[in-house]
Amino acid sequence: MATTTRTVVGQLSEVVPFLEAGVLGRSRSASAEAAVDLGTSAGGIAVRGYERFSMMGNNRVGMSVTAIQDGPYVHIVGITLGGSQAMFLKLNTIGEEEFLATLNSTISQWEEEHPGG
Repeated sequence: MATTTRTVVGQLSEVVPFLEAGVLGRSRSASAEAAVDLGTSAGGIAVRGYERFSMMGNNRVGMSVTAIQDGPYVHIVGITLGGSQAMFLKLNTIGEEEFLATLNSTISQWEEEHPGG
């Protein structure tokens, strides 16, 4: 399992499609598996589930992305899981880390294109 937590300035309605396009565009085998959007008094929460094939591990890897609007900020949490080898311990987590890197690079791109919001 690999995780990341980042915060950007922006609107959930713009950040989430940007993240989705980036994650799917940076991995040929990635697919969007589930999506849930909830409205809150602070702006909303978006949860996305993705899956992709890991060539290194020769298996499937899943990633959950949660984005929460908090005033002018969007808090983003990414968690990858699956894809490791062995029954009782985690071996070969490269696929998880690489999948999470697609999210991190997409967030970094958002920050470059939207400095300070």
